[in-house]
Amino acid sequence: MPIILCLSTILLIGWAGSAAAQDPSPAEVANPSSTLVLPSSGEGEAGSASQPAPTNRACDGCPERRVGHALLQSAAYINTIYGLANLIRGQDTAKITPKTWWANMKNGWEWDLDDFVVNQFGHPYQGNNYFNAGRANGLSFWESAGITALGSGTWEFFGETNQASLNDLLNTTLGGIALGEMFHRTAWLVRDTRKSGRGRLMSEIGATVLDPVTGLNRFISGDASRVSEMPPELVPSSLTGYLSAGALWRGDESTGHLTESASPFAELDMLYGDITKGRSREPYEAFVVRLRLGGGFAFSEARVRGRLMGQPTVKGHLQINVSQAYDFQKNNAYDFGAQSFEVSVSRDWALSKRATVSLSGWGGLTALGAVDSVGVPGKESESETPQQGESIEPRHYDYGPGSDFGGSAVFSRNNRIFAVVFYQAHHLYVVDGPRANHLLQQGRIDLLAPLKGPLGVGVSGEYFDRHTFFQGPDDVVTKLHFPQVRIYLTWRMS
Repeated sequence: MPIILCLSTILLIGWAGSAAAQDPSPAEVANPSSTLVLPSSGEGEAGSASQPAPTNRACDGCPERRVGHALLQSAAYINTIYGLANLIRGQDTAKITPKTWWANMKNGWEWDLDDFVVNQFGHPYQGNNYFNAGRANGLSFWESAGITALGSGTWEFFGETNQASLNDLLNTTLGGIALGEMFHRTAWLVRDTRKSGRGRLMSEIGATVLDPVTGLNRFISGDASRVSEMPPELVPSSLTGYLSAGALWRGDESTGHLTESASPFAELDMLYGDITKGRSREPYEAFVVRLRLGGGFAFSEARVRGRLMGQPTVKGHLQINVSQAYDFQKNNAYDFGAQSFEVSVSRDWALSKRATVSLSGWGGLTALGAVDSVGVPGKESESETPQQGESIEPRHYDYGPGSDFGGSAVFSRNNRIFAVVFYQAHHLYVVDGPRANHLLQQGRIDLLAPLKGPLGVGVSGEYFDRHTFFQGPDDVVTKLHFPQVRIYLTWRMS
């Protein structure tokens, strides 16, 4: 949070100075942006003081379309802020010069050695800021995806002294798109543009915490105080969330027994829109998110599935979706992160007048995944010379493309979930690291019961399984298995 506040302050000053220094465009002269000053006290549906929206807005509540601002903010301002933050932290890689820029352009791409969390979550989060530089300036999803690639590429060549990293480019771009649209839409659930006063201000601040780039753009442009309707494309057809908190017991691989001490955890599951129904060509009009904190690790799971295309078939009984996937997971069996694309098929079945089950199956391709390395049993390192495709220095996780597949069954009664069965598998073919294939599997069963109103209680069992197949004369296989049990309270939001 201190870093976010520091970056936000610098960005606010930089953008304000840039806006003051630039000449207005003809469209801006003809259609100046209108603002509504927040009253010192009182709240309500204030709209009489607002002026007509400029014509370069797609809707009254949409941001002005400013392509130049989006390009400048992603390729210059955001990169400068991250560079300054690294300088403040004392990182030598932030001491860039034209000489380091030329060296990076001359040397090309490598696989970098950054910490697992930095590469698999930090870089996607940085990419989310590039993406929302586009969304905050009126660009579409696909246009903002291009902005993300631009911001990532300029950072790799000009933001650090390190040689440009191929894994960072993919993680920042693809992960940034997934996290960016998810945070952008979630922030709009917090923001209430129909009100004024203190409540409006607090909603804008809350939304800025989730999506700093859009929030700061709104404060600078005056949109943070202008009364308008919410952009229609950002209104979900439905919204359901489950906030859970409880205790988690992890298994011991050698004995298979659960640990005596429990670890606290908190988990958020959100269903934005109905991902199992409807024809859709609007990216992320429906998505699902799971975020878990604690459980033995500070940040243990993030799972995002955003629908890119949806099509009902078989007279509407079967739903086919194409989705973008982002995964991050830390448990006793493996540390895993990936950027993927999936095709899923789902169908709802009526079990009785009140009970239903939603069945879903999916499979897809992983553009780039990472998993922590395991040593070949009984084999010591014979040389410091890296194998083909390995980095020059040691790194404790492997990179490669692959595939994933899985399925789930969600049981509901009176539109309230009472049981979930979930299975997912990931396969990675290592191209940067020891010659190996990783097969990672996760199974989970949740049982939930209502207590009072939205409050409920749940228990779940999870099982993590890992097989690593080393390529070589002996074809060695390493296996890891870990059970996990959770007891928790849950709060249903809709």
